[in-house]
Amino acid sequence: MSIARPVVFGDLAGMYHAAGGSTAVLMLSPWAYEELCSRKTYRILGENLAEAGYPCLRFDFPGTCHSALASDAIRDVSAWQKASEAALDELIKLSSAKRIILIGQGLGGLFAGELARSRKVDGVIYLGAVSQGRAHLREISAWTAMTQPTFLVRPSDGPEGGLMAGGFVLSAETLSEIKGLNLLKNEAPKVDRSLVVGRPGNPADVKLAEHLAAGGGQVDLSAFEGYVDYISNPTLSRLPEGPIRAVVSWVEAHFPLNEPTRTDAPGPHLSAVLEGQGFRETQVRFGPDDMFFGVLTEPASGTAPTAVLMLNAGYDHSSGWGRYTVDLAREMAGNGFAMLRMDLAGIGETPYWPGQGEQVLYSPRQNEDVRNAVDWLKQNLPGTRVLISGRCSGAYQAFVSADLDERIEGAFLINSRKLVWDPHEDVDQAIREPIQTLDTYRSKMTDPRQFKRLLSGELALSTAIRKVTTAIKKAADRRLAPVLGGLSRHHRLGSQVTNRLKSLEKRNVPVALVYSEGDRGLLEISDWFGSDASGLAAYPNVTFSRVPDADHNLSPLAAREVITAQLLSFVKGFGLR
Repeated sequence: MSIARPVVFGDLAGMYHAAGGSTAVLMLSPWAYEELCSRKTYRILGENLAEAGYPCLRFDFPGTCHSALASDAIRDVSAWQKASEAALDELIKLSSAKRIILIGQGLGGLFAGELARSRKVDGVIYLGAVSQGRAHLREISAWTAMTQPTFLVRPSDGPEGGLMAGGFVLSAETLSEIKGLNLLKNEAPKVDRSLVVGRPGNPADVKLAEHLAAGGGQVDLSAFEGYVDYISNPTLSRLPEGPIRAVVSWVEAHFPLNEPTRTDAPGPHLSAVLEGQGFRETQVRFGPDDMFFGVLTEPASGTAPTAVLMLNAGYDHSSGWGRYTVDLAREMAGNGFAMLRMDLAGIGETPYWPGQGEQVLYSPRQNEDVRNAVDWLKQNLPGTRVLISGRCSGAYQAFVSADLDERIEGAFLINSRKLVWDPHEDVDQAIREPIQTLDTYRSKMTDPRQFKRLLSGELALSTAIRKVTTAIKKAADRRLAPVLGGLSRHHRLGSQVTNRLKSLEKRNVPVALVYSEGDRGLLEISDWFGSDASGLAAYPNVTFSRVPDADHNLSPLAAREVITAQLLSFVKGFGLR
């Protein structure tokens, strides 16, 4: 598949899939949690459409992902609608298209329908689309309240009059804009044909299809197979292959290309530089065949003495949870430092290596991903020191890469679930472990309700036995490790941790271990350095700290401020070395 090229137009960032056909597709993204789940799917859908000859443009709404403004800085009550129109104009300019098809998922579907009311388009595809803005925002608020034990934020924790949803922010103006949109009111958009890819058992999708049909247009229906597995969790999201095939087939059947096309048609020269207050961002592709995607954020003027390479947390793409990675990079640039936030292979905008397995987390292949990024930084920012950072699985990889690559001069590790990977452990099973706090995890072990679930059959006996057996084996292995030495798995894994730390100490590489108070990753610290982390005192290059009132994903804004201040202090310390 052809690699999408980054493009910036106005304050908006996008990805363009070049193709030679005269029918082009504008893809409008969902928001927040759903957007994190959909990023890879949208990329693959765009690749498939371009391969079939249909040029595609994807873009980030104002205040989201890679676009310019901060999420809480939107003051225009029609900003997202204006952005949709600007993206349509950009697509027409890039592709010289004669026909336009819109694709919208979630909130993107709501704005696709509104765009079709105001502009001439030929077809619209609604992927599990929001049809009533106000009702959808109520659902988001309810979801935020329900998930508060995991994501420590309330709907009201965002900007005044706005919305906070699990760490993602909408300004009061954007909230008002969404509330005012309703596809079921007034006349349906005038398009030749629409496709509603409906969620199983969702009456809102049925109502939308009926309303569109009542408007006189031809409406087709398709089932959104695997929808729940697709949007349930960014790290566990399953690619909806059936719906992708259905969408491409529908486009080819109802909007056939009447002219010969070249699937290798060269794309136009694209500008991918975005400038904001105190920063300059360049979206780049690098590595073999330009497979890797990254965004380099630099000070608006001058040269940065230090650059931080930021890795993905799980399968969250390079914008980060709650868009924190973007905000962090721009804050760093405002203080005179650079940051390259990248998508490792198989995540977000970066495809897999040829022949690479589907599961990429905790894979040694990621060592090569990081090497390619460091190569690019050293080539494009000569003389700049390179540090590395990440959260969760990204922190683990940052730790490993800091040891393997001597060009990396510091590591700032946030909520690392692992410091060493047990090759006998199943990655898919491990990433399904909850990200709840230690206290919540421990309380479940003695919660009478867990025994009731077991007795009622809700919790499988085999599952309970497996968990208890595993815990007993680990405890026994840990106790016997001093006696068994290399025969003990705990001893072998612990040796890897200490060898890495000794190697980094020998090279005088500072390592910061930062954890949210009560984070499950602290079990790893306890395993290797004691419950009070006293064993870390043996390594003068290592610092250890806890952040209060923070969850694993750093959803609360106050927790992000603490982490940002700590990272800035860590990076500034290199000027004193």
